[in-house]
Amino acid sequence: MSEVKLLLGDCLELMKDIPDKSIDLVFVDPPYNVGKDYGDYKDNLPEDEYLDWCTKWIKEIKRIGINVAIYPPKNHLLWFWNRIPENHQVICAWSPEGAIRGNFVHQYIPLLVPSKPVKRVKDHWWNVQVPGMGYFYHEEKFDNPGQTSMDITNKVLEAFTVEGDMVADFFVGIGTTAVSCVKHNLNFIGGDISSIYLEIAEKRIKDAQQQMRLPL
Repeated sequence: MSEVKLLLGDCLELMKDIPDKSIDLVFVDPPYNVGKDYGDYKDNLPEDEYLDWCTKWIKEIKRIGINVAIYPPKNHLLWFWNRIPENHQVICAWSPEGAIRGNFVHQYIPLLVPSKPVKRVKDHWWNVQVPGMGYFYHEEKFDNPGQTSMDITNKVLEAFTVEGDMVADFFVGIGTTAVSCVKHNLNFIGGDISSIYLEIAEKRIKDAQQQMRLPL
């Protein structure tokens, strides 16, 4: 059974105590600074403040992680990629029409992933599940405006980890990465600034662990 550790606090404060290169994969889906209501986090910073904050946590995840993967805001993709130029881009696309922005129908999101997957993997993931699909999104929904796709998280962990690896996520939210780690027999450490989201994450993790204990 994998080990899971959840921490309450600011991501920069939590990561400063993590030893260098002690995490096999850091996978984060950070706030996008688009005014979503996360409760304890202000998601509408001036752009220069937002990018300065991102610079700080990217530096930390690169310090603690042997490999890092980021679910970046599409409008800042190049900015993020320039901070981790050694990474590779994966396109996650779907066939149903998604959100409409300025008459563009959104049907893909980018991921920045390690350049050396542990197995052969395509860099175009077709018909993934993402919340932006609306009616066509069939994963269980929780009270979090930035819910991360379990489908995409599973694909990331399957492509860039091996059983027993240590994974970290310090924007853990409702615990999608942690739950996926339980299912894939990976160890996990992560945290979030919101105690409300951590309560949801803890319940999801316990449910996943219980499922893993059931006889085949």
